[in-house]
Amino acid sequence: MPQDPLNAVFSFVERAYIRLQAGDVLIRCMDEASAEPIRQLVEGLVVAGPQSLDVLREILAEAGQRKMQIVDDLHQVFTELEKNLKIYEVQIADIEEVIADLPQAPKRFLTFLEEQGIVEKEAQIACLQLLQNSQELLVSLQRNILMMEEIETFLRDWLWGLAYQSAHQESDEPQSPSKKL
Repeated sequence: MPQDPLNAVFSFVERAYIRLQAGDVLIRCMDEASAEPIRQLVEGLVVAGPQSLDVLREILAEAGQRKMQIVDDLHQVFTELEKNLKIYEVQIADIEEVIADLPQAPKRFLTFLEEQGIVEKEAQIACLQLLQNSQELLVSLQRNILMMEEIETFLRDWLWGLAYQSAHQESDEPQSPSKKL
């Protein structure tokens, strides 16, 4: 039997609303550098029981989408930094490896520049400035990716828990005479 079009619209609107709410909470998590806001939301949903499974799935999907956007932003910052460094003829096959340890990056990067034959102090200073201009954003994006991964793990754990609870509730329910046949 085909689904009622009105129910389909309500379902779509409900999912969009849940994702909007989840997005707001995830932004709050990043702003506060804490997963506590999403934990509070999820704890309320867990108390409601297995009927919250669909809501948790939508929140997990939103978290995954947000994480992918942050990964894309991180890639764009690396790409822009690489493009700007090419102006000074810095050849970087994989810039992410060169500056993987950001607190140590300036020293390591200066050595890297010297190995590339960039010994002019003005060029080195300009390249280091490009790195430092990107460094704060890179650190922030990396921190947000780690937080989103933590949140995704947290959500998956609760999804499994609620799915387990739901499965056991269904198997514990007495069967009606029509179900026994």
